[in-house]
Amino acid sequence: MQISKIKTIANAWSEVLKGNTTEEHKRRASICGNCSSAIHKKYLEFFEEKLTEAKGMICNECGCPLSAKIRSKEKCPKNYW
Repeated sequence: MQISKIKTIANAWSEVLKGNTTEEHKRRASICGNCSSAIHKKYLEFFEEKLTEAKGMICNECGCPLSAKIRSKEKCPKNYW
């Protein structure tokens, strides 16, 4: 895995742990919450998440937990955002 990818992942999880939520995060969570590629993973529910659309969910396209994905600089694998 490239160093830049690791930094992107670390920064996104840092935003999750800080509880940072912007209007863009809300917009992305709304899109992901209605996507057929969003699937529930029980083990992710222990993370505090204000955006209920993302709580306990992963993207089945890339495997990323949605809590971090919506806060990252990465693009949606389906190009929805």
